[in-house]
Amino acid sequence: MKELAEFVAALFDYLRAEGRALREALGRVIWAALLLLVAAVVLLAALGFALFALYLALLRVLDPALAALFVALVALVLSGGVAWYARVSLK
Repeated sequence: MKELAEFVAALFDYLRAEGRALREALGRVIWAALLLLVAAVVLLAALGFALFALYLALLRVLDPALAALFVALVALVLSGGVAWYARVSLK
């Protein structure tokens, strides 16, 4: 009976330690995910500014409608490339 009580006590100590380690690891994963989310938002803003800069540059040589169409096509190609890469990397 004494061995069983020691085993149960040791088991609860082990579970407590593992729970603490799991909580710490989960906190690091959540922090990393939040940082990746912030990085994605900043990247999206930078891409928007780059496309706007391309539009402004094209206004010097093209009609505004054609410049907007060209920038939209560039954005579609970029998004299609990212989607293709995501699809290939999942295989």
